Amino acid sequence: MGAQSAVDTGDIRWLTPLPLWTGILAGPLAWAFDLTASYAIVKWVCHTNRESVLQLITFASLAVVIGAGAISWIAFMRTVHDEPTDGGRPRQRARFMAVLGLASCGLFALQILAGAIPHWMLDACQ
Repeated sequence: MGAQSAVDTGDIRWLTPLPLWTGILAGPLAWAFDLTASYAIVKWVCHTNRESVLQLITFASLAVVIGAGAISWIAFMRTVHDEPTDGGRPRQRARFMAVLGLASCGLFALQILAGAIPHWMLDACQ
């Protein structure tokens, strides 16, 4: 019984709101940062001829989304696999939020990549 309670204690940490909300909100926030920062520094990039800063912003945003996706994946794996995602119990809500975090991270990673394609194909200063 002592080993079982240790496993349950480790699982509880991933069922708290912070990792679950991190997985859900990190994607939109990273995308908003990428979009805003990329548009804000274009003039500076053209004057200093440092176009690599635009790619750095994109890669940093993708790293945040990938990290949040990993947090959501861990939370997903820590929830009981046979729990439905439409119930009202805490483990069921945690599983739903973990799935939502995975979907959010995946979709916003694609959005960040789609927004970066023009930076890679076109010159930002023309």
